[in-house]
Amino acid sequence: MPEAGEQVEERGAAARRRVARGAGIIAAFTLLSRIFGFARDQVIVHVFGATRVTDVFWIAFTIPNVMRRLVAEGALTVTFVSVYKHVQEESPDQARAFLRDMLGLVLVAVSALVVVGVVIAPWLVTMFASGLKADPASFALGVGLTRWMFPYVLFISLVALAMGVLNAHDRFAAPAAAPVLLNIAFIGCAVLLTDVLDPPVYALAAGVLVGGVAQLLLQGPALAKAGLLVMPRLRLSPAIKRFLVNWAPQLFGLAVYQLNVIVLRQIASYLPEGQLTHYYNADRLMQFAYGVFAVAISQAALPQMSEQEAQGKQQELFDTWRYATRLTNFVTVPAALGLMAVALPVTATFYFHGRFGWDDVASTAACTLAFAPALVAQGAVRATAQVFFAMEDMKTPVLASVVSLGSVVAFGLLLFDLEILGLSIALSVSAWLQLVALGLFLLSAKLTGRIPRHVRVGLLELTKATLGQVTLALAAVAPAYYLTLQGHWRDGLTLANVAWLGAAIGVAIAIYGTGAVLFKMPEVDEVVGKIRRRLRRR
Repeated sequence: MPEAGEQVEERGAAARRRVARGAGIIAAFTLLSRIFGFARDQVIVHVFGATRVTDVFWIAFTIPNVMRRLVAEGALTVTFVSVYKHVQEESPDQARAFLRDMLGLVLVAVSALVVVGVVIAPWLVTMFASGLKADPASFALGVGLTRWMFPYVLFISLVALAMGVLNAHDRFAAPAAAPVLLNIAFIGCAVLLTDVLDPPVYALAAGVLVGGVAQLLLQGPALAKAGLLVMPRLRLSPAIKRFLVNWAPQLFGLAVYQLNVIVLRQIASYLPEGQLTHYYNADRLMQFAYGVFAVAISQAALPQMSEQEAQGKQQELFDTWRYATRLTNFVTVPAALGLMAVALPVTATFYFHGRFGWDDVASTAACTLAFAPALVAQGAVRATAQVFFAMEDMKTPVLASVVSLGSVVAFGLLLFDLEILGLSIALSVSAWLQLVALGLFLLSAKLTGRIPRHVRVGLLELTKATLGQVTLALAAVAPAYYLTLQGHWRDGLTLANVAWLGAAIGVAIAIYGTGAVLFKMPEVDEVVGKIRRRLRRR
């Protein structure tokens, strides 16, 4: 059956190109968003420093963010895309009707959630950070900020629904560009409203609301152009029932994961002033690489996986997962090692100013160093979980999340004497344990019975590729680390420090990129092939 094999390979290549194209669009806008997010963090630490006020704000901002991940970007988008692609295979008209029903469901359900959240804000703050109760002023501030920002959940839920349907139609630009507007709103409100509102930190809460509205408005033209701008309808259709059946275990799985966040915030609320802000800034540095590439690749791969599963193409589904994982590792492996090498230089150069002192820099850099190894694990977990979501199996990732939760609690308490550094280590360890549970045990058991030989060969190839990436990344990072030793990082943001940091990063990228070309890594072939195809068209 050589012709059939050729057809499978051709379809696989087309799917890989679609994943790479979608990931490229998402990564470009996400990179822009991270740059603006980095600028936002610069403004916040300069104006407010690492104080109890900023700790309280990040706790309050975490609460609607957890709700957002539960009902919006996580459970809603993933489950919606999977069901939508299956319905679309049956009838485009039914898919459009499903979108209308989903819009009505989200508007009613999330609006009710927002009202409840505003009413029970004191209980929510206690659940996330009972340590604030020791200071009544901080607790009251946390409650007020939570109430201000809770309507953001509705705006971002509607954005998530728009993102799901646009991604299902291979339209990635508008959803990927949305977070840029949130960061611009943050910066604008912090600069313009800090002297207007009392207390000034409410300017940041205003930025969240303005950003939420701006993100939603951005989706309108893209939906209209795709013919997907529909009127809501509240109806319990078969597709909605299917969505709810799949959504419930997915929601539970995400709830388990978000318990990690709650546990970490609870423990952090009992730590000395400013440490939660150090944790947040370190996490932002790690998310710079994770959010730009790992999320982009997995987000672009999900529609392809869902379509392959709906058509019964199991081997192609596995090939898409392997490609997405390999492509993710190609970025996260050197990013993790590089972040470990430049943790202190990056933190000192960009955060050591205003009310952010050297002790704050040292604590943030230590957290960044502890976080860095988790970058690889989180990227692989994200790519692997998409396989189960495409198969409408929402239970298996829950088991892996339970492993993650248990390890966070255990290691968080065990390392409590290390304060915020201990929590960072706990999060990193839990990410790797989740990957072991999900990847080595659960994925193998899920797919081995369906395409056994192909799975074994594919996993072996993926392991060899990852080892090659690690070896090349170590060779690239070593001279970069040597260059960072030449900087005077206690001087903060100076031209010399920027030059040394830029040289270190540039050398690492150059060595890694050159090595990838010389060793003919497939990821480079994808990029070169894409450039060649564009040149031929021109």
